[in-house]
Amino acid sequence: MTTQTPSLDHVPRLNRPASPSLPPGITVQAARRDPARLSRRGLFFDPRGASSGASQRKLPGGTPAPSDSVMALVQRITQGFSLSEYQRARAMGYDAYLEEQLDHLSIDDSEMDARLVNFPTLGMSPKQLIESYPDDNYIPYYELKGAAIVRSVHSKRQLFERMCEFWSDHFSIDHQKDPMWAFKQDDDRDVVRQYALSSFPQLLSASAHSGAMMYYLDNWLNFAGAAQENYARELLELHTLGVGGGFTEQDVKEVARCLTGWSLNFDAASPDYLRFRFEPGFHDPGFKSVLGHFIAANSYQAGGEQVLSILSGHASTARFISTKLTRWLLSENPPQAVIDAVTQTYIVTGGDIKAMIRVILAEDNVVGASPALAPKFRRPFHFVTSILRGLDAEVYDPIFLTYYLALMGHSPFDWHPPNGYPDSVHVWGNSILPRWTFVSNLMSGAIPGVQVALGDVIGLLGDFEAEGIATRINRRILGRALAPGEVVRVQAFFDARGTLIWPEVFEGIALAASAPGYQWY
Repeated sequence: MTTQTPSLDHVPRLNRPASPSLPPGITVQAARRDPARLSRRGLFFDPRGASSGASQRKLPGGTPAPSDSVMALVQRITQGFSLSEYQRARAMGYDAYLEEQLDHLSIDDSEMDARLVNFPTLGMSPKQLIESYPDDNYIPYYELKGAAIVRSVHSKRQLFERMCEFWSDHFSIDHQKDPMWAFKQDDDRDVVRQYALSSFPQLLSASAHSGAMMYYLDNWLNFAGAAQENYARELLELHTLGVGGGFTEQDVKEVARCLTGWSLNFDAASPDYLRFRFEPGFHDPGFKSVLGHFIAANSYQAGGEQVLSILSGHASTARFISTKLTRWLLSENPPQAVIDAVTQTYIVTGGDIKAMIRVILAEDNVVGASPALAPKFRRPFHFVTSILRGLDAEVYDPIFLTYYLALMGHSPFDWHPPNGYPDSVHVWGNSILPRWTFVSNLMSGAIPGVQVALGDVIGLLGDFEAEGIATRINRRILGRALAPGEVVRVQAFFDARGTLIWPEVFEGIALAASAPGYQWY
């Protein structure tokens, strides 16, 4: 039995660049500037700072035709519109497509599996990572981030990837906290990806038994007589009940006592080294009371399991999770009636995630004319994956994409506070220039490891005839995101060019993807 204070000082620190800048000798190409041509700001914003589409409708961005619920569904449950995915969904029908995506394991994703061969660290344990990468541990660090990008762009299990992103933020773990590079693969694989479409109680339990979570929120330092409250507080406030969910400071203290001894395996010879292990010698065996429930003395690990059951079954948890999930999939401010229906579904089904998603994405909620549906602002990760999917781009090596995402403030798994990356226009809406730079560099072929093939773009657009090309870009690449006025302005750019050749078409696509409308979905 381990009773001495544990330490991880012997685990190598992450060896990586100190900032999200590119490696020595590599530079990010600035967006092309031609003073003879209209700037993006000049093209889409009037002198008063108003969007070109602001006078045409109350909501920013394009919206699907009221009858095209399939388009709205594709926009909500994928990591970005692609013409082929939309056409496939239309052929299947709304309900069949949604059910296919909910049954993600039935989807043949063998092509994605073949891509993941290039990311061998994804399947490794903390022990294997430490032994295999003592000096070059930046490899597993960037492989995990890169795999998140490649999966989001290329996987056929698109709703599953959307939910993995959601739960990674809900049970957020800062990948930059040393030595998290050795922990996070386990958590991503065996917690988030294992239970993303299962049930919330299963997901909560898996997270609470995650070595990465025990380390990140310091529960491995939670000892009898010196309770460490970090994890207990976030478990109540962020993972389950929510702020105002009915818990008190005394509940936080009692939960922390229940979770004393929930620690890590410090036996370096064990294959489960640095994974979860309950240490009886660290545990406070006394009687506890949590949210009015009694936790018997000498319950040990079972007392902590009882706490998880209490929390996952609590009405406040049902409300908190239902609200957050509805906002993720439907709109930033969904109708209370939808939230109430999802909350009731949580209670009746015991937190079945698929059942809740079915209620949220009922066709009546998702049709373009529904008051439940409103445009959402694309976070930087969604912006990047969306334009890559819309262009049928090939991501051979995602490393440079991770740098661009870091420059946009949205590198996967790198949010420092435990509340996860925000999902609000108020957070992301004031930083547009890095998006313009990214999409300009993408379309000029300046991002290594990513290919936008000329043949694929011609296949999407049909031809490079100037007449109507902005409309074709909007419908076939951008998923009808642009406002009519924005389409007119993009078309004016092409009309001024005369005969079009591919660099001008690619520049026009970059211009269209920089429009205010495309920042929303």
